Amino acid sequence: MRGLVMVVMFEVVALGAGGCGGKSHPAAQPSDDGDMTASHEQNVNDEADMVPMDQIDEITRRLDRRRDSVSRCLAIAVDAKELPKTAHGKITVALTVKPSGHADAVKVISSTLESKSLADCVVGRISEIEFPHVPKDFETSYTYGFEAN
Repeated sequence: MRGLVMVVMFEVVALGAGGCGGKSHPAAQPSDDGDMTASHEQNVNDEADMVPMDQIDEITRRLDRRRDSVSRCLAIAVDAKELPKTAHGKITVALTVKPSGHADAVKVISSTLESKSLADCVVGRISEIEFPHVPKDFETSYTYGFEAN
């Protein structure tokens, strides 16, 4: 489709406690002899199960890099006559990054653009992304904005 220019905007939101996929940690409580070690060990174990910030940042970067591919989904919906050539709006997807680095349960959770082909295309493009391996399931959401000129 010639003459159609798309601008894709985005935002990402990590779901879960603290955005790190971890749990809140209770303050260490001294034992009867005043030793804080037992509680500290529990906190260290909990932190070992958290998704490190560098992996969260890499997940966001990989979603960012998919913008050009996702932006072509709007042209598909326009070509299918599901949306007008002047369409603009946002789609927010939720996904779970599995420890293997594959996306699971990718779904559109909100959209200002009513188009099945657009939603299916966006879900498909995100499902193709190879994410970094993470220590546990990491739930997140991401918003792509579309604008055709």
